[in-house]
Amino acid sequence: MALRMGKDIGSVASRAAVLRAFRALPPAHREILTETVFRDRSVNQAAALLGVPVEVVKVRVYRALRALHGALE
Repeated sequence: MALRMGKDIGSVASRAAVLRAFRALPPAHREILTETVFRDRSVNQAAALLGVPVEVVKVRVYRALRALHGALE
């Protein structure tokens, strides 16, 4: 997920909307996005850290991103 971090009011509003949507996600979705997107961990690293199979991480990331996208529509 890439967000443009400009200084115009639209960017500030966009960041605020993403933050609100992120905070509204279930804890499991926030956790997986935090590890993979914000902490820039690979799927393998996140799987090892969370103690789950790689495929589980992939599914969780997919579902979390879909939920985040849906919350932003």
